[in-house]
Amino acid sequence: MTKIGDAYRRLHGMVTDRPTNFSWVIEGKLAGCGLPVSEDEFGWVIDQGIRSIVTVREVPLPSDWFNGSDIDYLHLAVEDFGAPSIEELAQAVDFIDQQISSGRPVMVHCAAGKGRTGAVLAAYLVKKQNLAADQAIDMIRNMRPGSVQSISQETAVLMYEKYLKSKK
Repeated sequence: MTKIGDAYRRLHGMVTDRPTNFSWVIEGKLAGCGLPVSEDEFGWVIDQGIRSIVTVREVPLPSDWFNGSDIDYLHLAVEDFGAPSIEELAQAVDFIDQQISSGRPVMVHCAAGKGRTGAVLAAYLVKKQNLAADQAIDMIRNMRPGSVQSISQETAVLMYEKYLKSKK
């Protein structure tokens, strides 16, 4: 995580009490955003109805934020500008699907809520909406500008699509 990006997220949180780049991909069911940097931002996310969180970054959210909450949590340790592996994408998509099927809205985040987050969101659309990887990436980029930032992230979604086809 860059120092400039970290400073921006903290300043943004002081002004708005909400994490950067929050938006619904599937209204009331699946959202993406940047890193919540304070308990106030975490609380704002919960106030939006989020009941499950997927963190796609090197460090998990502070465990004490979850004390007394009913939040389901998945942490995937993926380096900044890196891409989740096929196995990590499958794990995340299955977790998201299970949570949404149980009526528990999910938020996916990394640091800025763009690259790694976008790859996970696109992979979910590949599986659950039967979109081709390039269509899912374009859809996420249109909804969440700047998403799926690197070639490795694009490639991960493309490989995930091939992985799903090989299982049929």
